[in-house]
Amino acid sequence: MALSARDYSSRRKSILELLEKKREVSVNELASMFQISEVTIRSDLEAMDKLGLLVRNHGGAVLPENFNESRFFLDTIHENAEVKMRLARQAMKLINPGDTVIIDSGSTMAILASLLHGSQITVVTNSLPVVQELYMDSSIELIAAGGAFRRSGLAFIGSLARSVFEQINADILFLGCSAFDLEKGTSSPNLNEALTKQMMIASARKVCLVADSTKSGRQSLANVAFWRNDIDYFITDTMAAKDISNLKEQFNVEVIIA
Repeated sequence: MALSARDYSSRRKSILELLEKKREVSVNELASMFQISEVTIRSDLEAMDKLGLLVRNHGGAVLPENFNESRFFLDTIHENAEVKMRLARQAMKLINPGDTVIIDSGSTMAILASLLHGSQITVVTNSLPVVQELYMDSSIELIAAGGAFRRSGLAFIGSLARSVFEQINADILFLGCSAFDLEKGTSSPNLNEALTKQMMIASARKVCLVADSTKSGRQSLANVAFWRNDIDYFITDTMAAKDISNLKEQFNVEVIIA
């Protein structure tokens, strides 16, 4: 017997409720739970992924906000505001008049943008808050990368955004992240976001990772930047002396404590 639209909607609602509880689900367990084929479950998960309700991974799915690695921008902008301001002020010191600067999305990047008025630079960004901050400033040449809009981060990602960055030769990129590991580098819970960030990295002569210590020790779905070759500077608020030394000696990353 064919399923009704109500059955279809109810199943997807139940999948989301289970995800909120478990943070991750597998195709096998969902097929067993709903007594339907794995093909049907995969179809459900793919459709929900396209709507941004979850993130598909090998064998199942996770919430976009898995382990709080990707939370809504408006929920994070006021968290650790004093620390983020210190990070942003340190980042400013790496900018020179006339530079072309790529600014990533994220709450710290939005704070950095608020400090740039009158800077006589070119800013390229995929961040809606950065555009909103700078669009009236005639001293700044502003280039906005469009694309698929990711509401949780108020940022544009995907192939259209990447095509803009692909044409840019920037002096420096200020890269944000929701997770970094001192061995593996940074990662993102969204594959499209990760690919967009990687294009930013490829388009910049220097890359400065800006992230507070609450992001440390986390890993997410998709790799973004590795310490070796991808990152030149790392601005953070606190780090053990041995870790600073390791990043410098092993990967030639200059750590700046704000």
